[in-house]
Amino acid sequence: MQQEATNLGSSSGQKKKPSRNRNRPRNKCNRTTSEIVVTEAVKQVEEKSEEEPPKASKNEECNDAIKLIQQLLRKKLLAKSNPTATTSAPRKDTTKLSPSPPVLIQKKSKDNEMNELLMSLGSKLQKVAGDSPTAALFSNLSKLFNQAPPSDVESSDDEAEYIEYIYKPRQYFMASLCNLCKSDLCGQQIVPCSRCGLTYYCSGLHMQNDQEHRQLCYALRQTVESNGHDMFYKCGDFTAEQFRSYRIVCIRQVEKSMNRSLTATEQETLLFPLICSDPKCREHRFKRLSFCNGCGEVAYCKDKPNHLNSNHKQWCPAYRLFKALIIFQSKFGRLEPSLPNRILKDLPMACCNTRQMMRKLNINVQDDCESAALTQVATGPLTAWYALKLCQRLRDASELTIHLIGAEIEFEVDVLQKWELFMLHIMPTLKVLNVIFIGPELNPNNISFEQLKKFKCCRHCRNAQRSVNYHFENTLYHNYCRESHFISPDLVCFFNSGLYRSTGYALEDTWPDTIQASLNLKCPIVVTSYTKYEAPLDMSQFINQSNRHLNIILPPTTNPFASEKPERNFISDQEAPFMFKNFYCFVVE
Repeated sequence: MQQEATNLGSSSGQKKKPSRNRNRPRNKCNRTTSEIVVTEAVKQVEEKSEEEPPKASKNEECNDAIKLIQQLLRKKLLAKSNPTATTSAPRKDTTKLSPSPPVLIQKKSKDNEMNELLMSLGSKLQKVAGDSPTAALFSNLSKLFNQAPPSDVESSDDEAEYIEYIYKPRQYFMASLCNLCKSDLCGQQIVPCSRCGLTYYCSGLHMQNDQEHRQLCYALRQTVESNGHDMFYKCGDFTAEQFRSYRIVCIRQVEKSMNRSLTATEQETLLFPLICSDPKCREHRFKRLSFCNGCGEVAYCKDKPNHLNSNHKQWCPAYRLFKALIIFQSKFGRLEPSLPNRILKDLPMACCNTRQMMRKLNINVQDDCESAALTQVATGPLTAWYALKLCQRLRDASELTIHLIGAEIEFEVDVLQKWELFMLHIMPTLKVLNVIFIGPELNPNNISFEQLKKFKCCRHCRNAQRSVNYHFENTLYHNYCRESHFISPDLVCFFNSGLYRSTGYALEDTWPDTIQASLNLKCPIVVTSYTKYEAPLDMSQFINQSNRHLNIILPPTTNPFASEKPERNFISDQEAPFMFKNFYCFVVE
């Protein structure tokens, strides 16, 4: 995905998916035979001791037998779970006696040890032999240990390890949150930084303890001293575009002072300052400002209430939701919503938006934060499904290939399972889904694509021989179209691509070649954008680069399957302070 120079960036990481434990202790039907026998043995020993207290000598002998069983069981289970660990190196006392391979030596030594334990166990069992149920159970245990452990092919298949990409969200700066503890400052006593005045705290103690801010604070003061005035002095004289450029200049000045690039969170201190929202005022002095009682994030002059932006009422809920997401993240980390597991038997053709689809899939969310996070996960596959629906390409489709051009790993690849849950599971006739991620900036963190490809579908889909195949092409799309392994698509997706921007990958405009390559395929194409402002510009660029007549299935329109998770907007913040993934879309064929 092409990104502008002011992109705030994001961090990412890999998360190793834990192996499933099918033999869960809480479910007796799934437990191993040895676990059940040992549990019943201990239970009966306890019951027997309550009914008829044994003699001290026999009690000690039973305890010795139980200890031997526990020791033997532990060795047996360890050998089953990690066979290579016990044969990787020879013991010192055997390597001198024989030049045999270490594995064979270790295996022979282990067999001897097992036999010795069984012999010892047998002698103990003879001492407590008789009609007692305890002795009978111990005898059965000794037979059990000589048998091979039960095997479960499906279990071993489930326990195969694989890698799943999990996007790790970064920290965000909000003026209405304490810069140290992230507590909400709305309606509270606000303490601005006594040095730079651009960060805010819930107390003077937290201001003093904010060690991470000190380097940035010092650079901000140096820049102010160098300029001879406050950072946002007389910014009311700027147009919206000039003010946007001025904030970028301020970032470059501070970076020069710090001799390093600012992090995305540090950039936001200058990109989204707490100043009067009236574009003709932009008062920056804290003591002269009042703040919105709803979100606390938008300021206006105390003596001029009309300076509160007239369209703020429309955006105040987005500010509050964005703040709630940041607070949740600071306390608990990544928000992972509950995902659906229902597989539909009929196409949900009547579902016209995300809410209706969630109800169809029986998804219950706890709050607005979880709902927003879930729509962010689902918007990619559901937008693709919506485009296919408009083009009447859903019915009787047994195999489907989707190209995701300019894909971002933290968006299209995050929660890889979503392509199964929100596409394969809602298309009953679909047997094979091929999802191909293409883009020169697809893998900035050198993720192992080979490991990501191993991601498995649910058990039901595997039993029904349904699958999702993932392909990753870290290159420009028009180059991929010339590759020998190219797979022809049924749908091409440009998600949040910004086609209208002339500076893209490597500061070059590569979109014309990519657009022409996609049009040559003569299949449905869906293009989405972050804002209403961008969609017509993307449409114009698409038409200008076209070398054939385009059948416009859907003109630029609000996407009913857009994400509801807000993200800060710097490109057109005067009109829309927040943007949403796949907010607007158009479809051509």
